[in-house]
Amino acid sequence: MNPKVIVADEPVSALDVSIQAQILNLLEKLQQDLGLSYVFIAHDLSVVRHIADEVAVMYLGKVVEVARPEALYNNPSHPYSKALLSAVPSATPRSSHMHSRIVLQGDVPSPINPPVGCRFAARCWKGQDICVAQEPSLQHHGVIPGENAGLVACHFPENSN
Repeated sequence: MNPKVIVADEPVSALDVSIQAQILNLLEKLQQDLGLSYVFIAHDLSVVRHIADEVAVMYLGKVVEVARPEALYNNPSHPYSKALLSAVPSATPRSSHMHSRIVLQGDVPSPINPPVGCRFAARCWKGQDICVAQEPSLQHHGVIPGENAGLVACHFPENSN
């Protein structure tokens, strides 16, 4: 069939770590040998960091941030991305105290009847009136547009001037 794109939805989520590694290595080999692209859907952020060339973070069915892995993991722009990454366990005890876990307050809005503005506004520590009233669009955000820039859907992104 020679596909150009493969959608892989949680392809390694229920597997033992050693089997996960074998599957991920196989996916990478197939990608190189056959010139494949993957849409890799996963909740395991360490797997995503390992395999992705670009990461899209979604909240309640909407993309809130798109960035290269190193930019996203080192300097997330959307508050939800920052909270999500703060929940990733650290492999080294020393680094675990260097960042504190962000515990989100409030309830997750209904995906059937999402809010009018930003879907994350009710749980966001940066939320203001505009966030509730107007949905933010994905816009370039970063040091050098086009190179280090990612896309973020937030009226008040982290690390903004």
